[in-house]
Amino acid sequence: MKNQFKAGAAKAIITPPLGTLLYGYAFKRPATKVNDDLRINAIAVEQGDLKALLISADVVSIPADVGNKVRALISEETGVPLKNISISATHTHSGPAMKTSNGWGSADVSFINEIFIPQAVAVSKDAVAALTPAVMGVGTTHSEVGINRREITQDGKIILGQNPYGVFDPEMTVVSFKGLDGAPIANMVHYSAHGTSAGRNPEITRDWPGVMVDRMEAETGATTLFFNGSEGDAGPRLSNGQTTGDTVDWTKTDKPTGDIRYVYEIGSVAAVDAIRAYKSIKEFGDVTFDAQSDILKLPYDPQWTREYAEERLASLKAKEKLVEVENREYAKAAAIVEMYENGTPFETHMEIEQTIFAFNSVAFVPFQFEFFSEIGLRMRKHSPFANTLCVCNTNDSNFYLPTRDQLVRGGYEVDIFCLANVYKLVDDTDTVIINENMKILNRMKPYKAQEKQRYV
Repeated sequence: MKNQFKAGAAKAIITPPLGTLLYGYAFKRPATKVNDDLRINAIAVEQGDLKALLISADVVSIPADVGNKVRALISEETGVPLKNISISATHTHSGPAMKTSNGWGSADVSFINEIFIPQAVAVSKDAVAALTPAVMGVGTTHSEVGINRREITQDGKIILGQNPYGVFDPEMTVVSFKGLDGAPIANMVHYSAHGTSAGRNPEITRDWPGVMVDRMEAETGATTLFFNGSEGDAGPRLSNGQTTGDTVDWTKTDKPTGDIRYVYEIGSVAAVDAIRAYKSIKEFGDVTFDAQSDILKLPYDPQWTREYAEERLASLKAKEKLVEVENREYAKAAAIVEMYENGTPFETHMEIEQTIFAFNSVAFVPFQFEFFSEIGLRMRKHSPFANTLCVCNTNDSNFYLPTRDQLVRGGYEVDIFCLANVYKLVDDTDTVIINENMKILNRMKPYKAQEKQRYV
């Protein structure tokens, strides 16, 4: 039957060698042990002439140059249109560097070229080869694995910790695909929290999602993919009162301070929640699949004046040592000064090639940012799809995307938003990006309950 929905899944190992520098914190951490293998997982879907691939990789980020290269190779090998290939990072802070970032480290080129890209292509081909007629079910549950991590000190400063008063998204969603005979194919688990429960550790690990994924696969028999949501201001709710599993003050030592036991502590909670969401699925039925593309346009603030950029550059040069955000600001100021000197015109807006995927009541909305929880919650409220899954670090990894109300509070994420690139997005980009995505969602194929006819 031409319009029969099909799905196929595959997984592969992308664990780097020991000695690899782990990425995610501002000092060197050579890997001394493999706690659990990093993976890259793919689910292929097809209905009529429409094909797509959704890929999830256990790395902290996937920059555009790597993502575009691997997506193009996958498209050549599989015939899936490039715009319909989505590749997301689960955002573990205990994997290799995928990009060069001032203050954080350099891209691990050998890992990218020798492990990541070949395995991404191979797993995609395997998923397409495994396509089989399928049905789908959706389950959700309340989960407190995550918590807002923008802790407010007594004097009003924002630090990385736990903020029980802050916004976070407590909804965990499981989308499950089975063959027409009930045979398991794949699960997609969506939740929002940083992969930082291991802290500044020396072990390679998928962090807490790895524990959850392994348990789901043991329970359901299906390849399971984790997609991280609005984790920009959300971290794992650890018993140490933090969102990183550090046992000592990391600012006072250059040695690893993490504790891998926190991975199992919070990962076990996530596993219980994911199984509960899976078991809440009441029926598996036929699937109406759609994919729609457009260009998102996000305006930039007016650029710094030359005088201000030179002033910031001189001020930072005077410091003996630049750390984290200061490195970003120095690079930004230097780039702006150079652009003025060369007469380079400044851009007015960012353009993002966007494709949104819909499976019945589920909309899969890629974001190239680490966006704040409220953005995902607002998208879900306004979307015509009941299960709107906004996914971070997909097809690129730009920087944090805060909500406008958080800019006045400042803090690490806001500093990065303001200083990470030569250009700064306007303060109300949260509203702009929601409305840009809504234009696509509102023209997508509506889901009708009566289309669900086959159950297993």
